[in-house]
Amino acid sequence: MTPHPLRVLVQEELLQSSADGAGHSHRRVEHFVRTIEHLVKPIRVWVNPEHTVETALILMRGHRISGLPVYDGQQVVGVVEASHILGIELNTPVHSVMTTDIPSYSPQTPLMTVANWFATHQQTLLPIVEEGKLVGIITVFDLLTEIGRSYDPMTGLPWSDYLREWSIEQLAEGKEITILFFDLDNFGLFNKRYGHLVGDEVLRRVAQTVRDELNPETDVVCRWGGDEFAVATLRRREEAGLLAHQISRQISAIRLPDVDQPIAVSYGYQGGKRTREREQVHYAATVDNLVNLASQECLLMKGMGTTRGGAQLTLPMQAAVETRPAEKRIRIQSVSYEREGKRARARVYLQYENRQLEGQAEGEAKMQPLVAEAVLNALNPLLPTTIRISVMEVSESVGESGQAVVIAILLWENGEMRQELVGSALLREDPPRAVVSATLDALNRPLARVLERL
Repeated sequence: MTPHPLRVLVQEELLQSSADGAGHSHRRVEHFVRTIEHLVKPIRVWVNPEHTVETALILMRGHRISGLPVYDGQQVVGVVEASHILGIELNTPVHSVMTTDIPSYSPQTPLMTVANWFATHQQTLLPIVEEGKLVGIITVFDLLTEIGRSYDPMTGLPWSDYLREWSIEQLAEGKEITILFFDLDNFGLFNKRYGHLVGDEVLRRVAQTVRDELNPETDVVCRWGGDEFAVATLRRREEAGLLAHQISRQISAIRLPDVDQPIAVSYGYQGGKRTREREQVHYAATVDNLVNLASQECLLMKGMGTTRGGAQLTLPMQAAVETRPAEKRIRIQSVSYEREGKRARARVYLQYENRQLEGQAEGEAKMQPLVAEAVLNALNPLLPTTIRISVMEVSESVGESGQAVVIAILLWENGEMRQELVGSALLREDPPRAVVSATLDALNRPLARVLERL
């Protein structure tokens, strides 16, 4: 079977094209969405279902077009294409050979939606209808230039317009989205120290790592520009935070030959907090706002999450997905949880170097938040008085592997800076200990920064 021209184009673009840096400036945000009306071509000829193949071919040749819409009364009921009727008896009625599986796209439909449809169907032409009237056609060949501009050939990821169009579609359908923004730490050092070839390989590895962590049914990723990547997801906010955290862990595990500098990334995420239906909302502005907020949060994390050399310090407790082991600077000695009626007490004992840290919390018999609070109380002696950490939520979830996971969401406050932190740990035989691990995992980078200065 001959490959579909749009699939061939995308493959060739990813392999052969060169990046157009001028078209993708630093954190640039487009303020419009390319739609069908930018490319749709008017058409004034069509056929009826009872017309013959011969009539259709004569019209196509006379007007130099590759296909025709099929009208039945005042309604478009299908498409007949030259490539589908070559070799067919000329007196065959059009209704015997026409394609009826066509979507109802209007001029306002995003071009990327049409491109995705063309890429998964063996058709090259679509009629465009508005208010029941045929306004024109669009062909797969009309999209070749558009798709060629939309993908980054080095990483194989789409540029920001794809993520924005996808996000706008989800919002228009009443769904909620969260934007995750990633920025590699000290990426310029890779180019200066190892050369641009190594820097390009870092970007390719990061792109593949992010892609491997995503579910195509709920997530999309793009290269935002330079060393920045963005993800849009339909996952709940806490799940999106866990996804961002997991992606950062996997990126830090990337290793390149003859490169001794570890790779680290900062991230921010915003969204997933709608409490009522939107009314008269400009969806593009909503997406732009989420991206801007996520990128600002990413910059805040960048200042508190890395070492002087750009390497990511880690306190690797039991994560939802096992990663490469590293130095454990804080250890869990013991955890206890005692309940008396509706009240309970949690005690946590930690060790930092030769120092033992003890924390406890009492209150309503809710194990997870009490244990997390006890962890924070144990860590208080290590923290400057300007830093305040509070427990926002501790919950259990089931990962794609079926393994139960504890998720801890904390709020880190330092002056005017407020940062949500997400951590996770596999839930094994000891639930209180899993809560401690998830809480420490959430504090991974900012706590490492504080301990570095002790």
